[in-house]
Amino acid sequence: MNIKYYKIIVKGNDKIGGVLYAPDNWPYPIAKDGEEVKNWNTLIVKLRDGEYRPFHLCIGGANLVNQEMKELFETFIKNNDDIEFLPVKTVSEIYGDRIYYIMHFKKIFDVIDRKKTIYVEGTDSILKLRLDYDKVKSLNIFNSQPVINDIIVSEQVKKSIKKTNLI
Repeated sequence: MNIKYYKIIVKGNDKIGGVLYAPDNWPYPIAKDGEEVKNWNTLIVKLRDGEYRPFHLCIGGANLVNQEMKELFETFIKNNDDIEFLPVKTVSEIYGDRIYYIMHFKKIFDVIDRKKTIYVEGTDSILKLRLDYDKVKSLNIFNSQPVINDIIVSEQVKKSIKKTNLI
């Protein structure tokens, strides 16, 4: 059985998609997985150097999704207590203002196969992540580590994202 999972990563060569920037004086990180997000309701981020996309990384440490991506993800989330979507105002001089959502994991999922994962020698820093099938088989959207704010999705979620042309 070959079960696949994918990290959501914005393409570095995508010349169309812009970047969302938090104000310079905003505390970093905006959102850290497993910890409460504070003051998000007063946050205003700015789109620079491109267009709005369904998924953005925010300079300031947050993953932001638009309404369509949020709704797609919500169809795959089994326990709404694990992931929350916090509305944030985004502004753009060219494309106007929109509402995006910080995709925030309230916990760090225990999904790592500690025996097969490859670590930097003598540390707990991961070089090559390996997931434990028994821990992920019922999950469609999850994270893996507290320090990187990753989003990992199942093959089913990936296919839905592609089918709806969201990424």
